[in-house]
Amino acid sequence: MAQSGIVTEIKEVQSDTRIITIRFEENIEFFGGQFIIADSGVPIEDGKTAKGAFTIISKEGMNNEISIAVKKLEAGPCTTYMNNILKVGDSLGISGPWGAAKYETELGDVESLFLATDTGITSLIGFLNGENAKACLDKSRIVWFVATDDYFLTEQEVRDRLPDQIRDSLVVHHIAAPEFATRTDQALNILEDILKGFKPKLSYLVGDGDVLVPVQDLLQEKGCGANITTEYFFNNPDKKGGKKAKLRKGFTTGACSAAAARASVRAILTREKVKNIETTLPNKQKNTFMLHSCSIESNNSAVSSIIKDAGDDPDCTHGAEIFVRVELRKDNSEIEIVGGEGIGMVTKPGLGLEVGKHAINPIPRKNITQMIREELEESSYSGALVTIAVPGGDEMAKKTSSSRLGILGGISILGTSGIVKPYSTASYRASIVQQIRIAALEKYDTIILTTGGRSEKYAMEMYPQYGDTAFVQCGDFIGASLKAARSNGIQTAIIVSMMGKLSKMADGQTQTHIAGSSVNMELLARLASQLGASDEVQTQMLAANTARHVLEISDEHKLEGLCELICKTTCEKMSDFVDNKVHVVAHLMDFGGDELGIYPPR
Repeated sequence: MAQSGIVTEIKEVQSDTRIITIRFEENIEFFGGQFIIADSGVPIEDGKTAKGAFTIISKEGMNNEISIAVKKLEAGPCTTYMNNILKVGDSLGISGPWGAAKYETELGDVESLFLATDTGITSLIGFLNGENAKACLDKSRIVWFVATDDYFLTEQEVRDRLPDQIRDSLVVHHIAAPEFATRTDQALNILEDILKGFKPKLSYLVGDGDVLVPVQDLLQEKGCGANITTEYFFNNPDKKGGKKAKLRKGFTTGACSAAAARASVRAILTREKVKNIETTLPNKQKNTFMLHSCSIESNNSAVSSIIKDAGDDPDCTHGAEIFVRVELRKDNSEIEIVGGEGIGMVTKPGLGLEVGKHAINPIPRKNITQMIREELEESSYSGALVTIAVPGGDEMAKKTSSSRLGILGGISILGTSGIVKPYSTASYRASIVQQIRIAALEKYDTIILTTGGRSEKYAMEMYPQYGDTAFVQCGDFIGASLKAARSNGIQTAIIVSMMGKLSKMADGQTQTHIAGSSVNMELLARLASQLGASDEVQTQMLAANTARHVLEISDEHKLEGLCELICKTTCEKMSDFVDNKVHVVAHLMDFGGDELGIYPPR
């Protein structure tokens, strides 16, 4: 049944989550666990409007007011509208309520498991507040798998909305976010422990199908499969058919190393082997990693390992076992980080790493140090020797450009955000295009294109007047992003990037991944010549190891204006690419967040 209601209240729960209350002229009869479909009115393809399904989290009954929880989804025009634009007093069209009650009261007072992942917790809130759930509340356990405390509703908000008698039975477990395959193993590992002293006769599972299908299998294996009902919020196995699965993100070698280091420290301090460890990634996102191994060697040393999951990125280190040995110290407060087997040595300048040292990049070093420091708080230890090893790393490195860059004998420990995003894929490109479309729908005439998490952080600091929607991490897809900007009527595109990718753009390259493009040293030397660089300086630049190395040569010889000229050339090439329909601004940043150049000048 389609009808319209008036928004009477909006409660901001998290930065991207709202509870929206809608009042109708007539009473709405609904059962616990039912949902409505909201029509945002935002136009999308084929003349349709963007719609979304939302579970009713109000208590069951006859009334003319309902509440729904709305999380803003990436590239989701309906949830973006409802989180950023919809306001109290606006009209909102809905259809429904839809869905049927799940269980009959005859099931009685039996041990019951209610398990949700992610936003599926709203279905549990709705169902458990309904008449049909009353008979099985006394022996219920409620499990919520969610990525972080700030992912959706707060734990307190969920507890407050549950019936009094089961409020305290809610247990929240952090697992990897939906885009990571590691979350399934983490969820099963936790559920194994829950089922050791608990054998539910009734189970209601709701949320991510990729997790819930294996959960069903585990319940059946444990003799708990008699009454299982599953509701898929996303990744419905019955609807996937031949559709290509969404590409998964993965974790960097740096993120895995930091987690394994933290696990080793915890094992030493607690004298217990660690199975799972929650850590903070460089991008501040929390994630729980499963340990592949953990052994305590002595009173002050332990070794832990994690199997790297690179997601669907064609990464040669996918599946590599990363070992981190930690030896704690009381007489030295330094966190010393060195490489062991399979970690490459730096032999050339220009990488921002010390020649003659192991290829462990600054951000992973900082992340490892931070995780160890957090574990050491209130302990008697003050420092540590950390050794990272990746058996077989020397063979993995042969499949990369490491040797060309001067990293010999193994792989690098890398990662600026902690996350690996699949590159050169239609789905990633499509998500960028959708983000730009949403920015246009929100009336932005300017977007800020960044090539990674770090450049986005710097861009947000430079342009605080713009909302999050205006910032688009385009990765290597600068060409696709500029085309999307042009087709959506965006007037200005501000590019914020580091030397490597910006110098590729200055060369006219519109796809900047290392596997598909390289830095044109001849171009950089030619630009330097326009600024009066000597033949000797140009020769050094032609032989440079990286674009960053070119900057070091420029600084050494006090060549002024190169960064601005690279920005200017980037603007010219990228403007030509979109027939000058979009005004292009370029910022060149260094790795510490300082602006090296801008064009046009401020």
